[in-house]
Amino acid sequence: MQLLPSSPRARRRLLRLGIVAGAAAVVALLIAFVPRGHTFGNHFSSAPAQTVARRKQVPLTRADRRQIDTALDRFVPPAVGRRDPIRARPYAASDLRRGTTRRDWVKGDIPVPPYPVRQGQTHAYVVLYSFKDLAGPELGLHPRKGAKIGNAAFFVTMKRQHRRWLVASIALRAVYPP
Repeated sequence: MQLLPSSPRARRRLLRLGIVAGAAAVVALLIAFVPRGHTFGNHFSSAPAQTVARRKQVPLTRADRRQIDTALDRFVPPAVGRRDPIRARPYAASDLRRGTTRRDWVKGDIPVPPYPVRQGQTHAYVVLYSFKDLAGPELGLHPRKGAKIGNAAFFVTMKRQHRRWLVASIALRAVYPP
């Protein structure tokens, strides 16, 4: 006596039917044995809901933009270009310097992605967001002559600390083909 059909097509259909029946049985068991109102880890309380205060965006003033331009001009070529990273350290906010020592900055072991940046001004940016003491420009950089790499885009976070705009973080967004 043969339990399975001899036709391969019939065996495949029987297998598919068995999988569907097994899945239906699992769902039926879950419905039957899970108590009503059970939330699988979501525990709600009767305490008032916590709300997040939404920060108000404010446009950058001309003075803010000049300070950001200066900070980027003094930070990007020495730090990102790895020309002389210690010169960039005064323009790094405490967030960026956290976890590093002065010796790390001298050696170039810093939390800044390297890129062979062209010498000159670094004012090619678009401000993605700006608050009273926080701004997020997207910075476009060109490679120095002879580099076998294309233009690059960086996300930068600028923070105002001690009445100066400083680089709080910088991350590579994209490198384009040469």
